[in-house]
Amino acid sequence: MSTPTFALPRQLKAFNLYFDGNSYAGRCDSITLPKIALTTEDHRAGGMDAPKKLELGMEALTASITLSDYDPAIISLIGVDGIALVARGAVQRQGAAAEAVVVNMRGMLTETEFSEWKPGGKSTKTLTYELDYFRYRQVDVEYVEIDIINMVRKIGGVDQLATQRAAIGL
Repeated sequence: MSTPTFALPRQLKAFNLYFDGNSYAGRCDSITLPKIALTTEDHRAGGMDAPKKLELGMEALTASITLSDYDPAIISLIGVDGIALVARGAVQRQGAAAEAVVVNMRGMLTETEFSEWKPGGKSTKTLTYELDYFRYRQVDVEYVEIDIINMVRKIGGVDQLATQRAAIGL
C-alpha cells in the first residue's frame, strides 16, 4: 500500500504594484484581478432535450485597486486610457521556494472612490480600471493573455480566437 502524497496550497505571500513603471510598495493595500468570464446564451432547437450554452465572447475585464496614498499623479489619471499596470506577486507553498507571478494590465481608470475622512484614521481610495489587456504569468509560463483590441484570447497556450481573426482577415 502506497502512502498518499499531497501538497499544501500555494498562497500569495507578498505583492507589489507598478503604475507606469513606478513602484507602489507600501502604498497598495489590495488588488482585485479581473474576473474572466465568457458571455453565453442558451440554445435549444428541435431534437434537443435541453438547452446548450453557446459561447458568444467575453464579459468586460474590470480590476480594482485600493491605495493608502493620495498621490495626485494617480488622481489625475481618471478618464485616461492606456494606463499600464503591473502586479508582481510571490506565491509560496509551505516548505517550497516562492514562485513569481506577473500580471500585466492596461486600461482606463474609470472610477475613484475616496474613503471617509476622519482624524487619526487611515484614508484609502479605491480605483476601478476597465481593462483592454490582461496577461497572467506564473514562473515565466503564460497562462492567460487577453488583448481585446487585437482580438487575442490565449488560455493555457491556445489562442481561442486565431481562426476567427483569420476568417475576417486580421
